[in-house]
Amino acid sequence: MKVEVAVADTTECKKDLTIEVDADEVKAEFEKSYQAFARHAKVPGFRPGHVPLAVVKQRFSKDIKDGVLEQLLPNALQHAILDKKLRVIGSPDISDVNLSEGQPFRFKATVEVLPDFDLHNYTGLKLTKPIARVTDEDVDRVLENWRHSAAQLVPVEDRPAQDGDSVSVNLIGKYVEPAEEEDLKAEDVVIQLGGEGVQAEFNENLLGVKTDDERQFRVAYPPDFSSPGLAGKTLDFTANVVAVRREELPTLDDDFAKEIGGAGDTLAELRDNVRGNLERNAEAQAERRMRESLIDELLRDYDFSLPDTLVERQASELLRELAYAMLNNGVPAQSIREMNWDERRGQARVRAVRDVRAALVIERIAEAEKIEVTDDEIETEIARLAEARGEAIEAVRARLTKEEALSSIENRLRHQKALDAIIKSAEVTVQEVTETQTETQTMPSEAPETLPQPDQTPEQL
Repeated sequence: MKVEVAVADTTECKKDLTIEVDADEVKAEFEKSYQAFARHAKVPGFRPGHVPLAVVKQRFSKDIKDGVLEQLLPNALQHAILDKKLRVIGSPDISDVNLSEGQPFRFKATVEVLPDFDLHNYTGLKLTKPIARVTDEDVDRVLENWRHSAAQLVPVEDRPAQDGDSVSVNLIGKYVEPAEEEDLKAEDVVIQLGGEGVQAEFNENLLGVKTDDERQFRVAYPPDFSSPGLAGKTLDFTANVVAVRREELPTLDDDFAKEIGGAGDTLAELRDNVRGNLERNAEAQAERRMRESLIDELLRDYDFSLPDTLVERQASELLRELAYAMLNNGVPAQSIREMNWDERRGQARVRAVRDVRAALVIERIAEAEKIEVTDDEIETEIARLAEARGEAIEAVRARLTKEEALSSIENRLRHQKALDAIIKSAEVTVQEVTETQTETQTMPSEAPETLPQPDQTPEQL
């Protein structure tokens, strides 16, 4: 195909193409279309295949022109992109289309392209790997948390509620500012007095209560409160006490180790198991932090422009992952809808800029290092995903194939291998730090903690 292309730079990542297809090419495409219509057109008074060309042109001129356009435009655009060696992303914006038989075919296309940049040095970098030292206190803290998780709540009948007790209440909250027609209602809400994240007004007004008591109090929530449905609002609460309970902790002994299961039959074995988990978590966290710092180090020398399409796509993906994570952790859909998503998108876009720039730089490094991902590596990753999700390998592979997600796995593995190559050539200093990591430990017999629901937990009230 004879195509002439003029390129004008709108921005570093956006180009305007003016494309012209030779008139002879246009004529030939029209002739092909005429012949095809003449063979298959059904016109009263004529046998199929014997319709005169003049009749075909008269009756089917619009259909023929549309067909020629469908053939010429994408082919001409592809020729132009290849001829100018453009790395186009997303869909082009087509304008000023001018198609007439016997005339050159002209149109304009605005395309986004990947930025061109020079690859800076990425070998011999100096990296620090801060790994947390696991102490006996860390192990003790995990075990103490597990004791509280396994504690029994027993009724308190001989005294008023005190700090550390769990008070069950039926709540009715009337919106004062701004006023709302429907009250907030929640039954059997368990509030641990003095517990982390409990609003001060709940602690102050429920301290000293007994079963069947009623308390009324006002709560003014700050604008940045964690529950979007309550943030910045003032409510008058009526709390009817259902029960007051205290924790009865199990004894930390061999029986406790056996009861929680999967972590040893003795207390000594349980402690060893906890320490091992903490150390593995410390190593994994240290590796993640080092890789994050590596990316920061790599990006320090780059400030090239980015295609808006890639940044917005990544920002949308980050927001989608956030929404799914909140849903999976029990946050009500209504609370998610009430969030300030414009503000969240601004935050996500900042992260997206970093993510996209890092991906482009690391991909260039992978090209320079001639890094490839083998079929065996992809299969190993599919097997890992299947095991993590408790699904059959064949089912996971079929779903990934259907969703066209195998290429994303390949890209992710290529990304990881490129980082591995950089780290291999780097000068890594391991730095031991002291850090509490008990938040990463859950009892072997229980699922990891989920985020609390705003209308049912003290952290959100």
